Amino acid sequence: MPTLYLNFFIGLLVSFLGTLPLGVLNITIMDVSLKKGINAALRFALACALVEFVYSYISVQLTRSIIDFPALKPITEVFATMTLLAMGIYYIQKQNSLTKTKQKTVSSFYLGTLLSILNVVAFPFWILYTTLLQGKGLVGISGQGLIVIYVLGISLGTIAGLLPFIYGSRFLTRLVAVHQHRMDRMIGSLFLFLSACQFISLWI
Repeated sequence: MPTLYLNFFIGLLVSFLGTLPLGVLNITIMDVSLKKGINAALRFALACALVEFVYSYISVQLTRSIIDFPALKPITEVFATMTLLAMGIYYIQKQNSLTKTKQKTVSSFYLGTLLSILNVVAFPFWILYTTLLQGKGLVGISGQGLIVIYVLGISLGTIAGLLPFIYGSRFLTRLVAVHQHRMDRMIGSLFLFLSACQFISLWI
């Protein structure tokens, strides 16, 4: 049976891993770290975590509504399989996104908040993974305490996932420029593997 500690750890772990694939937030935070310093990048990360807290909380509440209708479970599992497959194909075919852009002089916290709010993909992401994790008995969302701890773990996992990009920005910027497509293919292969596992679980 899921506990508060397990909820927190699973939320943190999934959020941490979900933050690692290259996207707007982690590429921008590398740029912020290089141009404005560590403290500005940490404020950016804090803003991202606060928005993620709100988005994931709403997503969990939506997931509870889905779970209240057992007839929807097969549909959500098929949807999860197709989503993982689509993400795998996307990352394998993804083009390099590390491009230099001119940034207006704005607060790092404001920039992090704005970019995170625009990252509406967080809703289907957390609905998908919360449904899967709850179905496997790894996460409990039956009580408000369980939900808050789970979402708190997600929020802190976002910060943890951004920290390597903050402190390793100088090295990672060069690494990403050279190896981004290879890294994307590895991430895409992982999603394809998870899609295959989910597909197999539909028949077990």
